[in-house]
Amino acid sequence: MTTAPPFYCISHKDPGWPLPPFMTVVGTGGYVPEHGIGMSVHCPQFAFKNNQLGEYAALFMIRRVLEEAHATGFVGICHYRRYALTVEIGEARGFNFHAHPDQLRQLAPEAFYADGATPIISVPVGFAGTVLQQYAANAVGRDLLMFFGDAIDSGVVTNDEAAQFLSGNSFITAGNVGVIPVDWFVDILGDIEKVVARFSHNHYIRREGYDERSMGLCCERLHSLLLTRKVLAYGPERVIARPLTVLTETGRL
Repeated sequence: MTTAPPFYCISHKDPGWPLPPFMTVVGTGGYVPEHGIGMSVHCPQFAFKNNQLGEYAALFMIRRVLEEAHATGFVGICHYRRYALTVEIGEARGFNFHAHPDQLRQLAPEAFYADGATPIISVPVGFAGTVLQQYAANAVGRDLLMFFGDAIDSGVVTNDEAAQFLSGNSFITAGNVGVIPVDWFVDILGDIEKVVARFSHNHYIRREGYDERSMGLCCERLHSLLLTRKVLAYGPERVIARPLTVLTETGRL
């Protein structure tokens, strides 16, 4: 059996179902997993930023863990409900597969990380409008524009890259889920954190309700662009790309 790469599962609560033993649970907010990393204990400066950043609060911490360990090879990331699998389980609904948690337990470890040396990502998802229009239909478009402006000013992306991405009609949703080289992860998350710092200082406006997570939503779009850049340089034919699998207690949303 292939040895599992370091594999982190991000959760804000006890998932309520068993996770594969090779996964290290990272608890955001005040959740401290029995076997894993409680951010409120190990990285309190990020622990409660999940309200604004979503999973990116944990991803910023994981980047530090990998850098401090001088990690090499590959790293796996999932959310307790979302997985980039090499096999299809459940039912195809929209652009995801929806599956019951029991189906996760039936999978071989290689369904999560293949040979441990091949990138696994979720597929790009196409939308009727542009990336900017899709964002603006569900949140405040100004935030995404300002965020990408800060990405340009930070030197993370070029004007042309930002314009092409925002006017395109697809992106990798949940690009933060999958198995990728450690150096990709460190580069991408370092760049995203650089933009978050600039945006937080210059342009962030706190929103209410679902939109409180506006920075996390903007991070997801930038993550897609940066991950796509890595994949294109590496060779798309060398990457496993699959629809995301989402777990629900009923097997459907």
